[in-house]
Amino acid sequence: MRVIAAGATTGEIARAAGVSASSASRHATALRDAGLITSHRNASVLHTLTPVGAAVLRAATRAPSGPPDQPAGRSARVR
Repeated sequence: MRVIAAGATTGEIARAAGVSASSASRHATALRDAGLITSHRNASVLHTLTPVGAAVLRAATRAPSGPPDQPAGRSARVR
């Protein structure tokens, strides 16, 4: 979704993700169906984030990348 933040064509998404254009198109459809992007057709299709998509992207870039912490009062057991 980062590549879509500034607006991207299906081909640009495909190149950034290292997938085929048809695969990028299917992924864009899933993101659009989820309300995370909008797509506008001119000479090509331009995909942009919706406000919800932008919020999800911001939250994802702030989230820690490690495993979640153990719930309070529980310790991890080593086997």
